[in-house]
Amino acid sequence: MGWHDKMNAFAEKVNSSVGNSFVGRFFEFETRNATFISELRGATATFMSMAYILAVNPRILSDSGGPCVDADGNPFSDAYSDCVESIRRQYVTSTAIASLFGCVAMGLLANLPIALAPGMGMNAYFTYSVVGFRGSGNVSFQAALTAVLIEGAIFLFLAVTGIRYAIIRIIPEPVRHATPPAIGCFLAHLGLQTAEGIGVVVSDVATAVTLGACPPERRTLMVAYTDECRDDGICVFSDAYTCDVLGGVMTSARTWVGILGFVIMAVMLAYKERSAFICGIGLITVTRWFRKQHSDYIFSRYTRGRRSLRIL
Repeated sequence: MGWHDKMNAFAEKVNSSVGNSFVGRFFEFETRNATFISELRGATATFMSMAYILAVNPRILSDSGGPCVDADGNPFSDAYSDCVESIRRQYVTSTAIASLFGCVAMGLLANLPIALAPGMGMNAYFTYSVVGFRGSGNVSFQAALTAVLIEGAIFLFLAVTGIRYAIIRIIPEPVRHATPPAIGCFLAHLGLQTAEGIGVVVSDVATAVTLGACPPERRTLMVAYTDECRDDGICVFSDAYTCDVLGGVMTSARTWVGILGFVIMAVMLAYKERSAFICGIGLITVTRWFRKQHSDYIFSRYTRGRRSLRIL
């Protein structure tokens, strides 16, 4: 018996044992024609595909400034930046806890193989359209949070009473079909950026985005050219940068590693390999860990006005 046959025999034994246990009966493995190994493979792929939310959600929400207040009213002071970094770490924990609660509730109460996590789109709207970058909007962070709490209570009422389903049926079918792809395009755009992704696209004054992927030493930060910046030299920097000044477009190792991962998953999917996402994401993740790449913003800190990224 070869190695492959032994693995199949072991998988069948595990599937049979779990399927006949309380877990298999509770989740109705036999009724749904499911097996423990297939569910484990699907859960792993789902987790690896959704784990980005632990990085993206805290980054977006912390850009609102949260409850941070500077004594001099300067949202770019060292004290304010340290406060933003502190709440960003807290958002990482709260995002994980919220996702854990949602997934466990969906599995145990609804008995459905659906993973839940904080939704992308509304968090960006909350930060950049309502509260504004570091509190620059017309609505305070506290008032916006109160509105979110009220919104959650309303949605809970609509879900419990069944009104939510009736409202969904009223929404035109083209809108229902167009919403998921639109969110997917938004997530793809985030994945192509530097902070949350592989850095293929960067900021551009004329076209909003353009081809980037230049290494850190060739990035030129973009500033808000205000009167204070022109007259007093007090310029506000952001994460936005361009590769047009120093060149180096499409020479970033990080970008090419990300493209390699995408190609691996695409080829495996073409051959109908069910572990394509697990193998692609897992391989690239291990590669980044092995090389000690400084790409994790979660444990970042501000050093001399510039962001220092490192893995702890």
